Amino acid sequence: MAGLNFQLGSGKVESKAGSLASRVVLFLFGTPFAAFGLFAVWGGIKKFHDTGSKEGIFIALFGLVFASVGFGQMYAATTAERRRRAAEEKWRAQTDGGSKPWLARADWAAGRIKYSNNALNVALGISAAAFCGMGGIFTFPMLPEELRKGNHKALLVLIFPLAGIVLLAAFVRGMLAQRRYGDCFFELASIPGAVGGTLEGMIQTGARLTPEHALHLNLSCIRRVVSGSGNNRSTRESILWQDGKVFRPNAGWPELKPGRSAIPVYFKIPAGHPECFARGNEAVLWRLEAKANMAGPDFSVTFEVPVFKVAGVDAGQTTEADPTAAWQMPVEEIRRDERSRIQISDGPRGREFYFPAARNIGTTLYLTLMFLICTAFTLATYFLFKSLFFEIVFTALDVLIFFAVLDRWFKSSRVNVDPTGVYARKSWLIFSRSKNFTISDIRSIELKLAFNVGSHAFYSLQLVLPSGKTAVIATDLPDKLEAEWLVREMTKALGRHV
Repeated sequence: MAGLNFQLGSGKVESKAGSLASRVVLFLFGTPFAAFGLFAVWGGIKKFHDTGSKEGIFIALFGLVFASVGFGQMYAATTAERRRRAAEEKWRAQTDGGSKPWLARADWAAGRIKYSNNALNVALGISAAAFCGMGGIFTFPMLPEELRKGNHKALLVLIFPLAGIVLLAAFVRGMLAQRRYGDCFFELASIPGAVGGTLEGMIQTGARLTPEHALHLNLSCIRRVVSGSGNNRSTRESILWQDGKVFRPNAGWPELKPGRSAIPVYFKIPAGHPECFARGNEAVLWRLEAKANMAGPDFSVTFEVPVFKVAGVDAGQTTEADPTAAWQMPVEEIRRDERSRIQISDGPRGREFYFPAARNIGTTLYLTLMFLICTAFTLATYFLFKSLFFEIVFTALDVLIFFAVLDRWFKSSRVNVDPTGVYARKSWLIFSRSKNFTISDIRSIELKLAFNVGSHAFYSLQLVLPSGKTAVIATDLPDKLEAEWLVREMTKALGRHV
């Protein structure tokens, strides 16, 4: 159903060429192509007839291409409304008059969703081939000659094959993981997951799963916005809500099928969050992820799951116990398994929470790598491309990433909490800034979703003041369960009930 946008949940189907004005514009845009094409075909045939020149055949074929494009656009414009109505009728028939929009997707309707890792592997493979091919074109024929001329700036072209090698390694690792764990499916216990209710089911793996470390299970509500068009098209995702669980490595998963593990899934979905929809360049999707560090390729699967507002589901009425609780790790055990570098101790100033610099070493190294890559592209714009616009853009971006890298490597935070209040100090090497908050200044300590990198959310701890304003006391917390535990520990240190 290309060219259509579905607004799920409202029973409405919109067409990009649905309005009369857009159809007229499309028709008029195709007219000169069709006219030029017909003129070229006629001229080519006439030339071949008069002179017998083969050039006339090529002109006619060239005109035929233009005519086909033009008439194709004109046909699309004249049939757009009919196709829109047909698609809407089909969608309404599939979705019980629009009341059950999840039935429009065959896998959602069947309640058996295949993981989406294959699409990512294909994208990685294509990108690796493109960068390696581009690197080969620029490097092997040109680089030796340029170096003999003393042009050492030409070494910057090595950026392309190096990027291709990194992408190729990720592609190979993804293929090895697919081969090791086989095809994985998420089977829903009830269709769909309900806003204000639950999402339940089982992740069926293609092979027996015996993780050496904890298995992380996350459910995220994500807003996706597409901007630009063509080669300038970009996609931005922001996490609206996320919940996670950590299962013990020795959980002993049930095997519903011989040789295949079944990972239980159970999430309560708070009311007030948006349901799945796609409209124009904006969409909301719900993503289920399971990850575990393994010897060799890690286990990582992602599913796009149906979550909708369902009639008959009373928000907040889900009181049943979590059936996956027996497999979950307590927070203290999670902190030991994940080797959390956040240090907690008791001292003369009460309960002390110390957040050292560079504690999220993986994220810090990733950001540093991005800085080095951006720096390389900035140098390339200066020495190779001589483009003032790109020089300004890459330089500004490079400076922003540089300060973010410094912040991750050198910023630490120390928070002391006792029944009299909170003392917070942030340090950057020899520089520091501190602030005291008395108990009367603090309404509560809360968790805030600060930003996300892909589907990985990072949280901040903040004090809510009587005025409603907030003061951030700790940042870059990658584990929601640990962050929630820190909120409880700080609240207890204040002498308040959790």
